[in-house]
Amino acid sequence: MKNFFYIFFLVWLVSSCGFSKNADGRMESAQSETSAGSSGSMSIFSRRNPLSQQQRMTQTQDLSNRMLVASVKTAQIEQTRDGGIIRARAVMPQQGYYHARLVSKGPPAFGTPSTLEIEFQIKEPVFTTILSTQRSQEIDVGLFLSNQKLSGIRQIHIIAKQNKVTLSR
Repeated sequence: MKNFFYIFFLVWLVSSCGFSKNADGRMESAQSETSAGSSGSMSIFSRRNPLSQQQRMTQTQDLSNRMLVASVKTAQIEQTRDGGIIRARAVMPQQGYYHARLVSKGPPAFGTPSTLEIEFQIKEPVFTTILSTQRSQEIDVGLFLSNQKLSGIRQIHIIAKQNKVTLSR
């Protein structure tokens, strides 16, 4: 078994070093070959990844069009020595939602300095996913706020499309 592992590791190491045989049978460096979507420098995993570098950059930059979750199921605030952690859970209609986050709508509104409003935002899946158990459709997210940011705040509203959960400190 130990010999099998060593052989497997050696084959993986040689195959991932970036050298390959061309149609003529000559050894050639994979870094000298460039495709239309890559920048010319290749990692050991780039041959196995079907997405080009441009497609990966587009996906990471496409996070701005988030939407509010349908409804917040539960929320709580946990006091820590340095501030507080706000935890919230939402139930989504299907699996596949990602990049969930809590986003402050800005400083507390004028006239209500003791209230902080936070939106529960999420990114919708591009494709249809299966419908499974309710637990697999739940999204948990947290946000840390320092003591300085929490000073003077007595209520925190976590906002969704259909409801709003209020936490009191």
